[in-house]
Amino acid sequence: MQRLSPATRLYITVVVLATAILVVALLLNTKPPAADPTILALALGILVAVANLFPLTFAYKRNVSLDSAVIFAAVLLFDPGIAVLIAGLGCLAGDLISSRKRAWGLLRIVFNASQTTLQAGAGALVLMLAGWNHARPVTDQGTLGILMAVVAAFVMYMVNTMLVAIVVGLESGQAPLSVWRQSADIILAEQLSEFALGLLAAIVIGPHPLALPLLIFPAIAVYYSLERHVQLRRQTIAAVESMADMVDIRDPYTANHSRRVAEYSRALATDLGLRPEEIDLVERAARVHDLGKIMVDAAVLTKRGKLTSDDEHQLRQHPITGAQILSRFPQFSLATSYVRHHHERMDGSGYPDGLKGDDIPLGARIIAVADAFDSMSMARPYRGGLPMEIVLSELARYRGSQWDEQIVDTLTTLIEKERIMVPRGAKTSRPVVI
Repeated sequence: MQRLSPATRLYITVVVLATAILVVALLLNTKPPAADPTILALALGILVAVANLFPLTFAYKRNVSLDSAVIFAAVLLFDPGIAVLIAGLGCLAGDLISSRKRAWGLLRIVFNASQTTLQAGAGALVLMLAGWNHARPVTDQGTLGILMAVVAAFVMYMVNTMLVAIVVGLESGQAPLSVWRQSADIILAEQLSEFALGLLAAIVIGPHPLALPLLIFPAIAVYYSLERHVQLRRQTIAAVESMADMVDIRDPYTANHSRRVAEYSRALATDLGLRPEEIDLVERAARVHDLGKIMVDAAVLTKRGKLTSDDEHQLRQHPITGAQILSRFPQFSLATSYVRHHHERMDGSGYPDGLKGDDIPLGARIIAVADAFDSMSMARPYRGGLPMEIVLSELARYRGSQWDEQIVDTLTTLIEKERIMVPRGAKTSRPVVI
């Protein structure tokens, strides 16, 4: 498991402390209920745990647990202190039982339970300020009460998604707002369905707790609907990658080029110590880095002689075109800058924007080195694959002017340790990346 950065650990610590303070404050202000809520509260807590046992995985190893419906129902039915215990303890129990989540480490598990508790607490506070009466059925709260329930659901959604977006942003090096926007594109419809189901559950099981099992079936339907959505996302990623493969197929001498560059980029990003989410992002961008060449004439791509100025203009447009295509897909939105800038140079003489030095995104610098390495290593119509000593000599020659010095040094080390090996002179052979 990748070790959390100091900034992330500090952030998680603050979230956990804030959660503890909120729970204590809400428990001290919770009045003893008129009836014993133990059985229903326990049932809802178990459902929260079950939901956390079966999360759905989205981009960059982010998991979404479909527990919002149950938590929202608990917020509507129980006093704030009891509601946050249902949410927090249910989430904690589910994560501790799950073998996959135990591998996260205790700090991550505690954070997950804390952000779930804060989600419930935020909704409960909204209802408390609105004068919500938990002793009355949801349908008797009046129009204003239902409106405040909608506001509470919105606040819960924002708290939950922003807390997660911040921690993902800290670990991936991305702006939290960008991470949040991508998450919103993915889960907004699902979250609306969950909150609607939670409201329905509160209306039904408030006066009739024994009806709770009947609501499990709609919850399962929501789960499988979202699962199909995840599958569609995966199919979209596969389709975009297939488009990138079409570029390689147009020229037999570049067959599987994008796949190899993706493998080299992942190896470099890993050895450079990037965080898991960022490694995945770099690999995904590298996999489709030449996608824009799909708009370049095949005659230009396969031309044996010197390129004309018009030919060069066409080729220099492919990073822009690729980034524009990818920007239409939420699955690749965070990778567009890497694709756009993978032909920039450290001295500022690259294209399309003439970025210089650290102004070039790190992912783009990694892909640039991996791209150049594969281009020199593999066969071309006018030559075979260059010997490794020549490849390394060329990389060293333009180290610091064309390519990032640290990344070139990292690649050289990986080759010297035989963690990256390319069959000499091969056209399409698969590289060995250890």
